[in-house]
Amino acid sequence: MKILFGIFDWGLGHATRDIPLITELLKSNEVHIISTGRAMKLANGYFGDKCTYYDVPSVYLPYTKTPFFKTKFTFALPLMVKTLRKARQKSKIIINQGFDKVISDCRYDVYDKHDNSYLINHQLRFKTPLGAERIIEKWLDLRMNKYKHIIVPDFEQPNLSGRLSHNLRYESKDRIKYIGILSHVRKKDVPKDIDYFISLSGPEPQRSILYKKIMSQVNQLEGKVVIAGGNPDSTETSNRGNLTVHGFLNSQQQEDIMNRAQFIISRPGYTTVMELAELNKKKVLFMPTPGQSEQEYLANYYDEQKYFHHVSQYRLKLKEAIEQSREFSGFTPAWTTEQSVRNFMDLIF
Repeated sequence: MKILFGIFDWGLGHATRDIPLITELLKSNEVHIISTGRAMKLANGYFGDKCTYYDVPSVYLPYTKTPFFKTKFTFALPLMVKTLRKARQKSKIIINQGFDKVISDCRYDVYDKHDNSYLINHQLRFKTPLGAERIIEKWLDLRMNKYKHIIVPDFEQPNLSGRLSHNLRYESKDRIKYIGILSHVRKKDVPKDIDYFISLSGPEPQRSILYKKIMSQVNQLEGKVVIAGGNPDSTETSNRGNLTVHGFLNSQQQEDIMNRAQFIISRPGYTTVMELAELNKKKVLFMPTPGQSEQEYLANYYDEQKYFHHVSQYRLKLKEAIEQSREFSGFTPAWTTEQSVRNFMDLIF
């Protein structure tokens, strides 16, 4: 079959979690990819000429250097809707080429006929201020009506996304399909010879701000420390004593180092959380992107569930936060990515 796959470009999480799905689809199908920016670069670097690519910018990104993302997000909604319409105009031209299946990971501009369109999303509700949560949830419900199924990379219970994709006000339960976690990394039986792995993913400028915070305190840690900068435009690696800093790790390198790490420090991006669950990692510290409602909600949710500890980057005392994190139990998934991919294929075909 000829399949179009849309990948959202806010950070790299959507692109990395889609790797196992696209890999499986390519076994017997022709796959075309719509994306842009760093997400497009990652997908192109991984799949190469196995896929056809279309660079189509998606929704306006209202990130900020301040902690007030929620407010900025709410007031940016009109501009986001406008840019979504522009993206739809461009993606529709591509879709009109004719596809048997259209799959969108959180790109609401990528859909065809109702019966051949599928949405992948774990955030079916936004945590917003000014009483806007219900309004946005209803708007998302109207957008999701374009798709036959809403495929959620999570479990019904116990789950990783909490209220972001459970107990919705408007969406029918019959259309929501929980397939389980999706991770491009796999568990390996390797020596645990890295004491701390610090992954700095997500959008700028907060990624660079956190990097400076970490570098000012990393000398307090004993043992081997590896930092991944999360920037596909930088391939440099530097070594200083027990510290190794990589500008960027490709998928195989990321998988190797995460398996080897005894303790992991990162943003609680949902894809990262799924990777940690896939690897059954228990010793974790999260630092949510300031003002980013999804990460802040998830970090608090995991603290409440006693899965993982988190700390604000503005109040970061790295060594102290690590010790507090050791009291948490982690999250053990009901099944891993291999079964989730089978669940996805059964839904699509």
